[in-house]
Amino acid sequence: MKKSRHAFSAIAIDHAHEQNNASVKGDGGAVGLTENPSALRRWMVSGPEMARLIGEFESSMTEKQDSDCRHHEQKKHTQSAFARDVKALSVAMEDMGNPFTEDSNDLLVLDSRNIADAAVADTMQQIEQIGLEQYEAYVDERLVNQRTPISDTIKRNNLHLFSRPPVKGNSSKQQQISSLKNNCSLFSRLYIASQVRDGDLCEFFQHENQPCPPSLSQMGVLRGGTKSDLLTCLKILYLSMSLIVPLEKLHAPFLMLLQLSTCCHLVLPKHSRTTQLTFFLPYITSQLQYVTRLDIVWDEYISDSLKAGARSKRGKGVRRRVEPSSAVPGNWSAFLRIADNKSELFSYLATVAVSIDTSKQVISTHHVNVICKNQQDTSSLAPCTHEEADTRMFLHLEDAMRDGHNKVSIRTVDTDVVVLAVTSAQRLNLAELWIAFGVGKNFRFFAAHEIAAVLGPEKCIALPMFHAFTGCDTVSFFGGKGKKTAWDTWKTYNEVTPAFSALAARPTLQTIQEWIGPLERFVILMYDRSSSQECVNEARKQLFTQKGREMECLPPTQAALTQHIKRAAYQAGYCWSQMVIKVPELPSPNEWGWKKTDDGWEAHWTTLPEAAQACRELIKCSCKKSCRGRCKRKKAALPCTSLCFCGGNCTD
Repeated sequence: MKKSRHAFSAIAIDHAHEQNNASVKGDGGAVGLTENPSALRRWMVSGPEMARLIGEFESSMTEKQDSDCRHHEQKKHTQSAFARDVKALSVAMEDMGNPFTEDSNDLLVLDSRNIADAAVADTMQQIEQIGLEQYEAYVDERLVNQRTPISDTIKRNNLHLFSRPPVKGNSSKQQQISSLKNNCSLFSRLYIASQVRDGDLCEFFQHENQPCPPSLSQMGVLRGGTKSDLLTCLKILYLSMSLIVPLEKLHAPFLMLLQLSTCCHLVLPKHSRTTQLTFFLPYITSQLQYVTRLDIVWDEYISDSLKAGARSKRGKGVRRRVEPSSAVPGNWSAFLRIADNKSELFSYLATVAVSIDTSKQVISTHHVNVICKNQQDTSSLAPCTHEEADTRMFLHLEDAMRDGHNKVSIRTVDTDVVVLAVTSAQRLNLAELWIAFGVGKNFRFFAAHEIAAVLGPEKCIALPMFHAFTGCDTVSFFGGKGKKTAWDTWKTYNEVTPAFSALAARPTLQTIQEWIGPLERFVILMYDRSSSQECVNEARKQLFTQKGREMECLPPTQAALTQHIKRAAYQAGYCWSQMVIKVPELPSPNEWGWKKTDDGWEAHWTTLPEAAQACRELIKCSCKKSCRGRCKRKKAALPCTSLCFCGGNCTD
């Protein structure tokens, strides 16, 4: 039946009956009528008629109602808004492609092509099955077998939804507070135990006071630093490299290598609506003006790799599908934080780069293969399994040298490339090797061939290991000790150079044991130039007891330093030393300071337990009466302390 003269106002009979009852009851309701039968009968007879009379009176006293009986969605403003929405959707589909033709398993927003978190997508795919399983479990437990009362609260599902994405870990501030609490607890217990027992300081300083050494880790992850500080040290050796050298002054044949994986952060598409040629091709064309061959090298993004952990520290972004018609994201930097975004973008840009109308050689990497402008032999370049463009660039460099190029320019913003270029300039004996580094007012050319000449052959070979040992993407920096401090230490302690050289050329674990002495001395001098100690554990003890250094300002223990050396040797001695090999042979990181977990590769910080678990002074028992044969305190032949259950009153 119809509720009014307006369209779409029909309601069900039971709905009308309930509304009529509400009108009959009035504002005061029918409270108390059921307790008096005669009053209830009078209300049942007279109530509907009274409601009709009141309704007619209210209608006669109100203003004339609007004669427009259309539904509100039929009116002009609603129709105009609907037309605008349809037009906006059609424009988005024209710019970004038809979203309904998407055949992947990704869950994406239709108009922006933003891809939801993988955990949210898994929830949407499994939510029906989860509901069925929980329904069957509810019926079985509460109705059939009656193991659980039906009145018990149903446990909430903490599923990952759009409004509740995966929870982030503890903040750095929370982790720092937790670390401080652990330190306070440790030293409080040591103070109590020292009232009865004699402590062994040498044993104590062999162990880290935390599970992760604070000198190498930052809240459980690799401690970061500023790699580019090394360039300041190199500038002192070669002052003229601060001058900008125009490429037109360099004579052909000339080769340019572009590391566009990092330069994409610089080529911002400010005036482009799509990831097409409008923002990318002008940059490539400008680089082709003064060269005869241009090689473009891209990074590869492998999920199960050591670099994945370093990339995760760069922050979160939004996953988006990358297609020729895709709109450029508003937040370009956040877009480039997602590895899948960059992988799709680089694959697309690689094909775009070789489509440039030019007579010069243009070669671009495309995953493990390469594509080029003109047909040529690329067997020396592909297939290539290098993950980073840092090393793959030098495979292209060696190929270009065989092709007759002896003057090379490399465009990058990565300090690792500068270090490898200096090493390569010394090894390959290039006429000129220039590094176009930086951006804006900090842009400059580095003459890698002249830096190599100043350093000398021995230090050029040792430079990659020095760089890895003092901190890079996959190796920790030393707490409070940057590249400048390490460089100054190297200048005063040249005896460590053979150790760096030996570990930079595919070392073995035995090689590390042979050279750990000079490396320990190098670390000690970084923390204390006046120290005469040879063992890093003894230096830790001296710095804490005699010079008042805080625990966080001490060098790592010998056990932690050994694992650090392994990680540095793996990076410099295997990843970087095989940069001119198409398919490098890399050992398992398990043996080189890393361990595999469910979340990927994590640093294996030390082989010794932390001080709170290893020090004999902290051994306590839980014996309620007297200590007996199984008492661990008694087995250790130590007296009871106030930390024991007996409170130190045991006479045994």
